[in-house]
Amino acid sequence: MPHLLTSADPGRAEPEGDGLTLAFTDLFFDPDDLVMLVILARVVSRFVVVTSDEVGGLRAQGARGFLDSLGRTDVQVVQGIDLGGKRRYLADPGQVVPDYVHPGLEERLERESAMVETLTTLILNANGPVRCVGCASMTELAALLSASPDLGDKLILTQMGGWLDHYRDPTRASHNFHIDQVSAGLALRLVPRPRLVLSEHTNNDAIRITNDSPLVEALAADCAPTWARTLSIQLDRWFRVKGGSWMHDPLTLSASLGLPFVTFGSETIRIGADGRIHRDPHGRPVQVSTAVDYPGFLDWMNHLVSTW
Repeated sequence: MPHLLTSADPGRAEPEGDGLTLAFTDLFFDPDDLVMLVILARVVSRFVVVTSDEVGGLRAQGARGFLDSLGRTDVQVVQGIDLGGKRRYLADPGQVVPDYVHPGLEERLERESAMVETLTTLILNANGPVRCVGCASMTELAALLSASPDLGDKLILTQMGGWLDHYRDPTRASHNFHIDQVSAGLALRLVPRPRLVLSEHTNNDAIRITNDSPLVEALAADCAPTWARTLSIQLDRWFRVKGGSWMHDPLTLSASLGLPFVTFGSETIRIGADGRIHRDPHGRPVQVSTAVDYPGFLDWMNHLVSTW
């Protein structure tokens, strides 16, 4: 599938070759995950969706249906680990969300083992780079790398999360690290060269989509395809809970694809027990976002999501 570019041609994505993209997502809450999935489906030929913070398998089921509506029946969905996040799932009207039942140790290990085995096979069979787009907690990645640390050398991780200077709540890590702090600490240490798209850049109002945004109007048009109507409904329901949706995940995807919207620089950081990261000359080197071309990114995103 060829890459779709805006007329302004803001930069070509790095060639995929025979590689693989693993997209870790907690979709069906904040709609930016679905926006990211639309872009993935339209510009990346080979990718796998790994659901995170599962809710009885509902995220995986929803991902399967949404991908099918995008014509991507070829994309595999791997069900991730249930963290008891029922409150972080936006149910359809009338949809029954099961109460969380904490699995016993044997059941939990069986589920994790099946997921790890699937991901290990996918990574080992990839004949090119394996890009990881981290747009959720790092639970699944930590489980994978705890079982097979050597796989970390095969991964190119671009993770959304972390902050150094500014965050809405300076007493805690940003959401993706806060929700499973131990896994965040493990995964960030086991991947050799992680890149972080910091929350202080993704929380910028320049990429906040609201009910009166042109993209929202386009998705709600009578001529819109089925997947667009699904996304439109999800956005509308989210706006009834929150005033807007920041496009954290599509921005992170653009960085993983090698597009020029996010600029990175080197920092030496220490990872705290609570998932917060701190500058520390005795820490470990990572690449972190330092600036974003917000207009260029929005042009690229809006074109891909509103053109059919």
